[in-house]
Amino acid sequence: MNYRHLFFLLFLLELTSAFTTAAGGASEFPVPPPAPNRLFYIQRSNDANTVIYEANVTAGQHLNAEDPVHVYWIRYAEQGQRESLSMFQWKMAYGYKHKPLAQSDNSFEIHLNAFKKRPIWVDLHQGKPVALTTINGRKACLRKVFVQLDSDSGLLPKVQYIELFGTDPGAGTPVYERIRV
Repeated sequence: MNYRHLFFLLFLLELTSAFTTAAGGASEFPVPPPAPNRLFYIQRSNDANTVIYEANVTAGQHLNAEDPVHVYWIRYAEQGQRESLSMFQWKMAYGYKHKPLAQSDNSFEIHLNAFKKRPIWVDLHQGKPVALTTINGRKACLRKVFVQLDSDSGLLPKVQYIELFGTDPGAGTPVYERIRV
């Protein structure tokens, strides 16, 4: 199953949300409050609900080898509450598989269940968690993913494009890529 099919399934799972497209795209959505272990987040055009990815850092300042990343919702379209993913949401969409990187006992390669083709490397850099991936052909710190849905696709939403937002790890400059689906 390719990433297009997985993203399609991902949004099919979210039919309980209202399918309204926000005018103006990703800039119209709430920005989650800062958190010391935040890696990145995913937002979709159908509502403001946001999936958060945070590093699971132990008291000894290492990533938890069994569960290096916590994933949860902020349900902005409801009352802004924090909510766990359902097992189905985890397995089919927002969850991930991980493996330790050979050169370090504190770095992991993760693959999101809905976008397995693009690895994300989670590490602690100077004590701060980072998620690195390739954005527009360059290694970058991933900050946000935005998924634009076709508002005319009815009950079976169609992904138009996916946007990746990040920063160059050396220069700190913005890095961006739009992936047409």
